[in-house]
Amino acid sequence: MTCEVINQIDGIENLTYLELGCQYNINFNLIECKKKLSVDINGQAMFTGTTDDFFKQNKDRYDITFIDANHDYEYVLRDFNNAVDITDKWIIMHDMVPPSIEYTKSSRCSDSYKVLNYLRKSTDMEVYTCDFEYGLTFVKMPGKKIKPPKENADLSYDSFMMYIKQFGFVKENKIIKILQENT
Repeated sequence: MTCEVINQIDGIENLTYLELGCQYNINFNLIECKKKLSVDINGQAMFTGTTDDFFKQNKDRYDITFIDANHDYEYVLRDFNNAVDITDKWIIMHDMVPPSIEYTKSSRCSDSYKVLNYLRKSTDMEVYTCDFEYGLTFVKMPGKKIKPPKENADLSYDSFMMYIKQFGFVKENKIIKILQENT
């Protein structure tokens, strides 16, 4: 479903796309951009290595960066901040709202929700969190690097869920409209 939404971005066929964490390239192969690059440590990507390794050597810019690599807070935070420097239109992040405490394990959504919490509460960036794909989140560029205070790393899942219920999620048809009007 992620690729179906991303492919709704107006003019997608003329845009460039970077996918951090591609696993088996299922989503990546279906993206309709003219130029694409995938990054993963599993040997399945166009660039094999960590996202840190990729950003150290990267010289290119991308219209869209999809963050779906390591979902631990410190990695998502680093990937987001690195992506801000090279992304022109949208940063998209997967697995930002774990549906239960079980999903906060490192092998699942982990604690990436802490990045989302900070983006929504403490920045003026346009942030849209969807009610599908475990909180698929779109951040409109230009954006800014973020430096959450240390206590943000201690945010509990329960506190986050109480906060997240206060703002609604974006439905699929609404995010598609936003993507078509703002690209």
